[in-house]
Amino acid sequence: RAALHAGLAASGCPVLDSGVCPTPSVLLAVSRRAIGGGVLVTASHNPIEWNALKFVGADGFFLAPEAGEELARRFREGSPEYVRFDRVGRVEAGPDVETEHLEAVLALPWIDAERVRARRWKVALDGTGGAASRLALRLLERLGCEVEPIHCEATGSFPRPPEPRPENLGDLSALVARSGAAAGFALDPDGDRLSLVAAGGAALSEERTLAVAVDFVLARRRGPVAVNLSTSRAVEDLAARYGVPFERSPVGEAHVAALMRRTGAVVGGEGNGGVMVAALHPMRDAAVGIAIVLQAMTDSGRSLAALDGAIPSYAMRKKALAAETPDGEKISRALRERFGEGRRDERDGIRVEWEKSWVQVRASNTEPVVRLLAEAPTIGEAEELLGTAERAILS
Repeated sequence: RAALHAGLAASGCPVLDSGVCPTPSVLLAVSRRAIGGGVLVTASHNPIEWNALKFVGADGFFLAPEAGEELARRFREGSPEYVRFDRVGRVEAGPDVETEHLEAVLALPWIDAERVRARRWKVALDGTGGAASRLALRLLERLGCEVEPIHCEATGSFPRPPEPRPENLGDLSALVARSGAAAGFALDPDGDRLSLVAAGGAALSEERTLAVAVDFVLARRRGPVAVNLSTSRAVEDLAARYGVPFERSPVGEAHVAALMRRTGAVVGGEGNGGVMVAALHPMRDAAVGIAIVLQAMTDSGRSLAALDGAIPSYAMRKKALAAETPDGEKISRALRERFGEGRRDERDGIRVEWEKSWVQVRASNTEPVVRLLAEAPTIGEAEELLGTAERAILS
């Protein structure tokens, strides 16, 4: 943090430091101000050793790949331009971006806080010891919830694997079951991903968060939907149900946000629990996901499990293989040979799709791994697709 202050100030940039806060709070704050951009120190859902800088453009969106590559090129050249001592930028306390974010979520046209408050929902919250716990707790308080918190102290270390996936949510599932909560919410450390636990303690796939949110938004405002190439087909089926356009982009929030802006999408996101709502700002946001789930339960009078059950369901399997420098051409060639009969998309690794199933192999943007994903109507079919893909690329 101090090094970031020093580098920016020495380059003549005035610095507004808003302290520890969720990633989407910063994106929203930048989008609503006439400032040059933003920088976050975060590892997001990755372990602490992956802490790094994430750069936000003046429009409140993460830098597009081309801009990111230009920034990296300038860094590698190692020729920073420092200003004279009398032009060094000042470092000042920044705005309360968390409160601004909270009020913006509550001001969304389909969020009726009074109505949700009247239900007095009992919920559980797993903040994974990250920066987003405080905002989530404040939001739930404003929505009149009785909250059973776990891992909500921002200690700087994570008490569970930080990705909010079902296999990492044993503590939250047990808390939901023990407390009789109507729902459980699991955050990633910086608050851009959300997973759900139904009453009784059943953890839903992280893919279901976006599906529930898309169903809610489209029921209130019809419009295009944008997701990434790794997101469950359930969202595509929902778009068809509502009769709205549907498009996919390469993986990454910046890609999905750009597609949302280009197509005028009203809702979108990523199947890792990233909900993106255009009425707020096209960014992944756990807080807006929490508000939507509670409003959906309130409006429908149905449980989270019932909301989930009304959405098309598929079985998805995911696997990561360690690979420092994956041979993309070799992988693509192997999959083209093995799955020659399917429809191929090679914008992000290679994705092969059939009528009700698909398989994808791609290099991760954030870790030295190759990700394998397969989705089909049954677990057996998904596992067979995944296994076939793995054997093809390892042979």
